[in-house]
Amino acid sequence: MKAYQIILAFLPIPFLFHFYEYNSHLQKHEAVFLFPLFILSTIGVGITLKRVKWPLFLGINVMMTVFSLILGSFFIVDDGSWFKPVGRDGAIIFISFIYVLGQLIIRWVGKPSPIN
Repeated sequence: MKAYQIILAFLPIPFLFHFYEYNSHLQKHEAVFLFPLFILSTIGVGITLKRVKWPLFLGINVMMTVFSLILGSFFIVDDGSWFKPVGRDGAIIFISFIYVLGQLIIRWVGKPSPIN
């Protein structure tokens, strides 16, 4: 793996998603860039990691999820009323699952088709 692939792969996108969303909620602003940036980051990282082998891909995403959970425990308050019904950690894991699923779709779409 190249340095830029490692940096992009370990970006804690699920943490950044909730950090931006929760802080926008506290400031009573709408998080207008949340969905577009999430989609762009999913597509960008998915394209970058397209050629990475499957076990390494899964390992990187598990480590990124753990890193996001650690950052979330330090920088995001576990506000029970905001992160209903699963809590802060459940919300981060859910967004991480959606993020990895999006990367898998990008890997599948970008896969070259066999030529007969």
